[in-house]
Amino acid sequence: MEHMKSLLLALQPGTGRGQAGLQPDPPLEDGPPLDDALSLAASASFFNEASTEDDASHTLGEASCSSAQGSLQGAADTSMAGIMRGALARLGLDAPQTDPGQTSAFFRRNPAPATFTVPPSEEYVKELHACWRDSRALSHSTTDARTLAAMQDAAQVGLGRMPPVEPAIASLILAPDEALRPDARCPRPQCRVTDDLLTKAYDSAARMGRIGNSLSHLLLGLSTSLQQAQVEPSLQSLSDASLQAFALMARELGRTMSTLVQTRRQVWLAQSPLTETCRKVLRAVPVEPGELFGAAALEVLERAARARQTRQELSGLHRSMSAPSRPRGPVATPQRRAQPDYPGGLRRSQRPYENRWKLFSDWCNGKAADPVRCPVAIVLEFLQSLLDSGRSHSTLRVYVAAISSRHEGVDGATVGCHRLVSLFLRGALRLRPPRTLRAPAWDLPLVLEPMSLPPFEPLTQVGLKWLSMKVAFLLAITSAKRVGELQALSVAETCLRWNPDGSGVVLWPNVAFLPKVLSRTHLNQPIRLARFDSPSEEGRSELLCPVRALRAYIAATAGIRQSEQLFVCHGGPNRGCALSKQRLSHWVVDAITHAYGASGRPPPSGVRCHSTRSVATSWAALRGVPLEAICAAASRATPGTFTRFYRVNVADHCPMAAVLRPSSADSKE
Repeated sequence: MEHMKSLLLALQPGTGRGQAGLQPDPPLEDGPPLDDALSLAASASFFNEASTEDDASHTLGEASCSSAQGSLQGAADTSMAGIMRGALARLGLDAPQTDPGQTSAFFRRNPAPATFTVPPSEEYVKELHACWRDSRALSHSTTDARTLAAMQDAAQVGLGRMPPVEPAIASLILAPDEALRPDARCPRPQCRVTDDLLTKAYDSAARMGRIGNSLSHLLLGLSTSLQQAQVEPSLQSLSDASLQAFALMARELGRTMSTLVQTRRQVWLAQSPLTETCRKVLRAVPVEPGELFGAAALEVLERAARARQTRQELSGLHRSMSAPSRPRGPVATPQRRAQPDYPGGLRRSQRPYENRWKLFSDWCNGKAADPVRCPVAIVLEFLQSLLDSGRSHSTLRVYVAAISSRHEGVDGATVGCHRLVSLFLRGALRLRPPRTLRAPAWDLPLVLEPMSLPPFEPLTQVGLKWLSMKVAFLLAITSAKRVGELQALSVAETCLRWNPDGSGVVLWPNVAFLPKVLSRTHLNQPIRLARFDSPSEEGRSELLCPVRALRAYIAATAGIRQSEQLFVCHGGPNRGCALSKQRLSHWVVDAITHAYGASGRPPPSGVRCHSTRSVATSWAALRGVPLEAICAAASRATPGTFTRFYRVNVADHCPMAAVLRPSSADSKE
């Protein structure tokens, strides 16, 4: 208030500065007073970064240079806006003009000038929008593009492909054999689509970063040349402004790539069984170039696993101290051998039980019952609700096993051994018996017939697409292997061995491949294929020989192969790269669908690649192949699994119709 009073007294006639004979500074003709401009420039230099000191001088220049006299009028404008105006003038573009506005009797100062903006470059916007409608447009790189995008150690600085998901994170969601793959994919279809789009966006940004690396060398080389040539200051200012603009664009590109990595983290963490607190910590882990989660995420998982183990030990100790003693007899629960936890805190075999126990606990909490000590009636009510919702008998058994692993038991026995629970499960089995496959999903002879005709033959002239589909289908039929085992096959010398006489071939999966059943009989199991020695009348057996088709496929892909995996992509941007299991499954299904279309039959609906195992083994059993050989080829431990779940009726659908046919003796009479 005292300061304001002194200002008011100074404005009155005969007081303040007027008495001292000090006249106030005359206002500038077209702008604010010089002291206001200086204070404005000082404020801008105080709040802006150190690297933008030129912007503060530009603010002073915009406020005072237009109307100041003397040396200020002749000084060159070295601010970024001034340099941009000079560049636009060289290109013949109009810079934005400042609207002087209307003067007012109350507002002596002119309105603030309009903010400087750069007009759009027609050529730049044209190139920017070239791929907006179709992101696959202009995806074929020219020679110059490949040269500019070539960069040494690009993956180490984060400018390679999208970093793969670490096995420790993938094992929380996928099976162990899938989690150990370098190209692990999300199990959920919608999340997989999002994950693929994020990967494509990151790969495109990394390619732009590699091109920017080459552009930085070009700009720095140009700047050095201009300095050595001692060109005029305006050209040197253009070069310096270009370097600064490129550095700012590089920062935004780095921020974009970091955001893509964090978004992909969220896609994977949203499918994991981790708590929200653990997910939040993993999302906040700093992004390391070339890694998705990094070593810091492994430390977080290890700490979470140790904390979970400590809580379980304390909970078990509290339960043993509070629970009454129970008789130890033949009905006591056997002690299970302790096994180490996975990085996620739970073994893969325990996760279904944990999820179902959590559902049972939540249901008991809604009933105000203790899930550990509740009576059998509560358990039966919960199982009845599951049966009413459409759950099968096998699913109910999993729920009973999960409840028995945590429940205290009744009368010295587990819940699963209780008489009422056993009767309930037997009744559920009668109400909902298991459904077994009785009819094949498609006809094998009908599909094999077009395989010996165009477009699958002749092998020396067909396209790589049809050759790939034929080889995939023939290997799936003749080996009866799962699609994961087929995808793990390799063309390395240690995994592919041709017979010297050309009678067959032996294939082994990659040594890093882990089968579905981890046992010595299933690990590194070879696939033995024999060449057909007895062709039919038209040579159809020779055209369907898997050894012949495999040799032709390996020779056709030798020029484009970028991976030792047997099956590689035959087209697109990933041409020659390793093929995924999903795409290999599509090849087999497409071969079946095309064969039906070539025969003039409507393609069957709901065909899956896994159906080749049941169809192939059923036809082998019909042709007299021993069950032991069928189980060994299909990686099955006992014939019971084959006869119960996989054997389908591929014989004559109406065998008893033969009784209606006249015999040879009757026909003679």
